[in-house]
Amino acid sequence: MGRRSEDSLLFVMGLLTGMTIGALATLLTTPYTGREVRGRIANRGKEARARLRELRAQLEKEFAEKSGKLKGEAAEKLELLRKKVDEVLDRIEEYLS
Repeated sequence: MGRRSEDSLLFVMGLLTGMTIGALATLLTTPYTGREVRGRIANRGKEARARLRELRAQLEKEFAEKSGKLKGEAAEKLELLRKKVDEVLDRIEEYLS
């Protein structure tokens, strides 16, 4: 796993941990009624889901970009390798003729 992927995973884990701690703290210290607290929790859950969807979309985009770049680099290196092999084969044919 790349460093950036690890950073993203750590960010998501930190986000989820922070949200959980915040929710528990809110439940224990809130001056609101149960219905109000549940409404607030539901809203925050929706916000968190939206943020996670955005993050997932960003990660998918970055992954697609990086994998495309790696495919291109691999194709270039393969072409260089083919050329070198062809050169060696040509030299061997010349030597054997």
